[in-house]
Amino acid sequence: MPSSKTHRNQLNKYKVNLSVKTAIKSSITKLKESIESDNAEETEKLYRETSKVLDRAAKKKVIHKNNASRKKSRLQQLINKKK
Repeated sequence: MPSSKTHRNQLNKYKVNLSVKTAIKSSITKLKESIESDNAEETEKLYRETSKVLDRAAKKKVIHKNNASRKKSRLQQLINKKK
C-alpha cells in the first residue's frame, strides 16, 4: 500500500489524466460528426484542434506517442475517404 502522500498524488494525476482523456474523446467525436456532415472547412479546423489535443496528451505522457500518432493517422484516413 502506498503512503498517504503518494496515494494523494496518484489521485490528483488520475483526475488530470481523466480530464485530458475525456477531452480527447470529445474532440474525436466532434470531428467524426463533422466528417459525416460534409463540412470541409469545419472538418479541417476540428482536425487541427484534435491533433493538438492528442499531441499535448502524448507530450504529457497521458497517452503513448504512438497511440496519438495512430489516432491522428486514422482520423486523416477518414477525412481523405470522405473527400
